[in-house]
Amino acid sequence: MKKTILIILAAIALVGCTLEEQLYDSAPETYYQTVPQCQTGLNGCYLPLKSLYANGDYFEVCEVAADLIYHNSDSYYDGMCHYTQSIPRFGANIWNQGYSGVMRCNAMYAAIERSPLTDEEKAPLLAECVILRAFYYYILTINFGDVPYYFEEVTDANNERISQMPRKPAKELRNELMDQLDYWLLKKQALPMIKTYDPANHYRIGAMVGLTIAGKLAMWNKRFDKAIEFYKPIELVYGSVDAEGVYRERDALMGYDLKDVQFRNRYTPESILELPGYAKDYGLRVTQQLASRCTPMRSSSLQEGAVDEAGDESVEEEGMDFSQKDDIYDGVRIPELGVNARTTSPYRPTNYLYKTLLPYNAPDKRRAVYDPAKCSPTEVVEIEGGAGWLAWCYRGWKDAKIDIDDPANPPGGHFFNNTKTYAGRPYLGDKFWCPGMIYNQDANNLKIFRFAHIIFDLAEANMRCGNWEKAFDYLNASKQRAGRPDLSGGHTDEVMFMKELEEESGRELLGEFTRRHNLVRWGIWYDRVIEGSAGNDIVSYVKEGPCREYYPIPDQQIVLSNYNLSNPEYDKYGL
Repeated sequence: MKKTILIILAAIALVGCTLEEQLYDSAPETYYQTVPQCQTGLNGCYLPLKSLYANGDYFEVCEVAADLIYHNSDSYYDGMCHYTQSIPRFGANIWNQGYSGVMRCNAMYAAIERSPLTDEEKAPLLAECVILRAFYYYILTINFGDVPYYFEEVTDANNERISQMPRKPAKELRNELMDQLDYWLLKKQALPMIKTYDPANHYRIGAMVGLTIAGKLAMWNKRFDKAIEFYKPIELVYGSVDAEGVYRERDALMGYDLKDVQFRNRYTPESILELPGYAKDYGLRVTQQLASRCTPMRSSSLQEGAVDEAGDESVEEEGMDFSQKDDIYDGVRIPELGVNARTTSPYRPTNYLYKTLLPYNAPDKRRAVYDPAKCSPTEVVEIEGGAGWLAWCYRGWKDAKIDIDDPANPPGGHFFNNTKTYAGRPYLGDKFWCPGMIYNQDANNLKIFRFAHIIFDLAEANMRCGNWEKAFDYLNASKQRAGRPDLSGGHTDEVMFMKELEEESGRELLGEFTRRHNLVRWGIWYDRVIEGSAGNDIVSYVKEGPCREYYPIPDQQIVLSNYNLSNPEYDKYGL
């Protein structure tokens, strides 16, 4: 926090604060004297979040190292859980960015407290700081389990002591964080209870994000009654009501368009937290590269498998010239994706996902934008509200003889992989694609939290508390919007309910940074990876070390802590 001017400039790319302010290169003790100055410092507290989520590797940590998505390359180490104490892979980034965020938040909390602002002016600033700090500790605990925990501003006097702190039980840590969030958000009500992207919130993390994190902490600690308490204000703000203004749990999501979950749709009404892909206020592009990993391979030819991403050579087929400037993706011409995209060998759905959860003939608006049952060059039926979780087929051009500018020849539906038998593996759908992507610079917004995440937690929490009728209503809210039949109630079988919740959340929240950690929290990560990812490389590494459900603390950090930190589970497996 000593280089204040650097923090100010870097923060511009993540949150919207005005440039009409003077910049001073001074220490926190003398700089943070006004509300705008304190907000500028808080902007710097957001930066580690951007560094984590905007890196495609964190998607790999959260979604690929589970049972629904995989990559067949042995170089995607985190997706295979191929890490050890000495080679922690992206775990080192999670640790460094997590504690960078904690350090920044602690420093800003101290700076705001000693500022000359009134208590009324300080309250929302301190609440925002507490939310951000809780967010970083949430990320650290779900990835490492027990971790060191401190609230102090790091100084020369305490730096050595803090660096040698041992692990603190994650359950105790979460309880303390919940108490803080409860005080600032529910008791003190330091921030308004409005949607995150309400203009009055100025695109800052607000009460809804803080209550979401508090609820997630409560779910991990099995304090389900407390989770319901934290989530209640979110329901009041985000819950859909009918024409008479009545809110029903089963219809909680019906006011939100299913297509809004596409990452290309920015700051949608259901969103509680998104990572912005483009800061239009300043003309700066804050990009990540997830779409390039989720889009079918871009080809320079209509011939299947003919991929030339690096060169500018032309390939002729059926008398037509298709150069590097073409919009052909694994043999299907998709103009909306543009001619400048650079794609990598993409993530693909596991057999469990595309054969069981989202099969091509399932009555589900989420399975594809276009109905695979009617996918032919002459007849394509669009699924109303479909959001393209999987791409079995897509409205594009594949016949080189068709003039794509001829309105008499509209695009037909075509299968990827040149198959019409549904035997080929589909791609992740256009939920993740970025139309008009330039090279691999994906300007989509990443969906971190939305109201559907809360609905699933409320379904589980109410079931655990014995509120079975409400539990079924919350779970059916997701099915209702997707056009799937309700799960019938009338029973109190926890195993059956949780199996249905596991499957339904897999469909609804696919790719939204939740799957791996939900499986860990439910205690089924090992079994689901072994079963759901059968035949993929991840299975051998998980069997070698079941401890890999959490990352090891990097051995470099263990040395720096003077061996007050350790990884006993990894030691047990010789990893």
